[in-house]
Amino acid sequence: MSKANLNTSIRMDAADHALGAAYTITTLMKEVSSLIPHAGPLASALGVTKELISNINQMRDNKDQCSFLAERILRLLKRVANECAQLKDPILDGSPTSNRLNDLVSAIEEIKKDAEAWKNISGLDRFWSRDKVKAAIAKHEKNLMDCINSFMVGTDIHVGATADNVIGGHGSGVHLDRDLIAHVVPDAGFSRSGLKHQCLQGTREVVISQIMNWAGGDDSKRICWLSGPAGFGKSAIMQTVAERLAKNGDLAASFFFLRGAGARSEFTRFITTIAYHISHSIPGSQPLIQQAFQADPTLVAQSTQHQLQKLVLDPVNQILLQTKPMIIVVDALDECNDYKSITEFICLLVQTYDYFPFQFLLASRIENHIAQAFTSDQAHSMTCFLKLETFDAAHDIATFLTFRFDEICKHHPRLFQDTQEKWPSSQDLLALAEKSDGLFIFAATVVSYVTDGKGSPQEKLKNVLTSHVGLDPLYAQVLANANCDDAFIKVLYAIIYLKRQLSITDLAKLLDLPSEVVVNRLIEIQSIIRIPADNQGSVQLNHASCRDFLLDKTRSKEYYLPLGEARMMIWSLTCMVKYLKQDQWPKDKAEKYACLEWCFHLQHAIKGCESEELAKVMVDGIQTFIRCEAFEVWINTAFLGPVPKMLECLQETKILLQ
Repeated sequence: MSKANLNTSIRMDAADHALGAAYTITTLMKEVSSLIPHAGPLASALGVTKELISNINQMRDNKDQCSFLAERILRLLKRVANECAQLKDPILDGSPTSNRLNDLVSAIEEIKKDAEAWKNISGLDRFWSRDKVKAAIAKHEKNLMDCINSFMVGTDIHVGATADNVIGGHGSGVHLDRDLIAHVVPDAGFSRSGLKHQCLQGTREVVISQIMNWAGGDDSKRICWLSGPAGFGKSAIMQTVAERLAKNGDLAASFFFLRGAGARSEFTRFITTIAYHISHSIPGSQPLIQQAFQADPTLVAQSTQHQLQKLVLDPVNQILLQTKPMIIVVDALDECNDYKSITEFICLLVQTYDYFPFQFLLASRIENHIAQAFTSDQAHSMTCFLKLETFDAAHDIATFLTFRFDEICKHHPRLFQDTQEKWPSSQDLLALAEKSDGLFIFAATVVSYVTDGKGSPQEKLKNVLTSHVGLDPLYAQVLANANCDDAFIKVLYAIIYLKRQLSITDLAKLLDLPSEVVVNRLIEIQSIIRIPADNQGSVQLNHASCRDFLLDKTRSKEYYLPLGEARMMIWSLTCMVKYLKQDQWPKDKAEKYACLEWCFHLQHAIKGCESEELAKVMVDGIQTFIRCEAFEVWINTAFLGPVPKMLECLQETKILLQ
């Protein structure tokens, strides 16, 4: 092994220790927090444990002692959590159960005191004290296990709590008021604000008519799957159909997945969002759905099948007497990052066909995990398959081009004051329509590119007509005309690799660039991205095909953007180290993004990072982060964030590093 590789290995091992501590600490926070709703005295246990965690964090250079102690505490807290999860009523101060919990707090206090002493031991003394520390840990473990045994695991917590409340005069349980709306993706429905692709009036009528006929016809085909390649206009068709269905009173719910748009690219809140929409579209369903959720708030963490049953099927089947099923619209299944859940969802629709009082309109590219869900004979018998590439779109694209260029000429007459004839000519429009080859996104990108104000529209159109065939050369041309300095590359990487959309202000802070620099670099490629009207609006790609292009080396060649996850992780850590201060919460979306997403970027970076230099920068960044005050702020923020996913991510990262 070379000296450089050896140094990297040592650094990665140190990062492994730090990540292991981060994983354990976050898990502890999650486990302890889950006890609080039903057990008031456990709030003090949380406070003491947080102080203990702080001490353990400062012992990070001694992996064996740190991990050994933390894992034993974690094991105990998990056992307590499993029992306390059964409680229906609060535990009263002075009750037997409360006293047992106070004994637990005392045991953790003792560990905290020892940890405070251990963290201050010098490296040499730590070596000679190794056996004493292990003996002390064994003693603490015994004390902790004595505490848990006093609870008489399995029944005593539940019985004890009941007795406590009878003595205190509390005869009924406390039901937490947890609103379903907290688990809804607000910008996923058809009526969302912001960027929405819609069909130009008079276009795509053939395919739209077939979908509407399916929706209003024989319900033996409960599923309609609109498939097609990227850029063929699936989302515009789905948006237009959803609006028409809503106008007719036939839309039950809708969800438009979008890659790189936070919760809209995840499956986690998909079913709850659908249920929420149904509660507003079907009279009488709202109290039943809310009741089901309040009866079991853990539904959001349960299986897709259970969520569908409890939040959708059971409530709706109690009241829905009409013979005509309503429609649930789900667009861009392929842009959900949870392939397994999407496949499971489609299979559930097929398998529970007889119980669903809805029809489902689905749209996606023909990805393997989606296509495989439709391969069974049962799926074929109940699905209407519409392949968008089989519909002739040439006339519709020509209509779209004519409309868009006419609008531009009307609103920007100064650009065309010397043009003697109608521009573009009918021959040019026909040639563009043929070059589009069914790709509406090609036509839209051509219009944006030709009229972006950078050069003569007439000359740029000539270049397109003579050189461009398909999207890839067009994307390459746009990038070739840009000033590709370091700031531009940084901005482009962020747009492609961000897990959720950020405003220009937040993007600039995350990348440590002035806002005006970000805006200037975005203007370089404004024909392929959506630039907001002000710095508070979010930056969006015009189409996912641009991301596909830049992440495929065989297509993008010199414009290929590799190792983006590693770069995003480094920029996120840098942002946290620079801005997060002790005893403060993240102040804006840039800081929140860095806190909640850096570990996911790291997870993907480790899987694909082949650059030793970049790996070294990653490890240095992790070590700096773990040792600074930003680390504690991250712990507190992670505590309120998507903890289970972060735990899974950190654990997988730890395994990869080992």
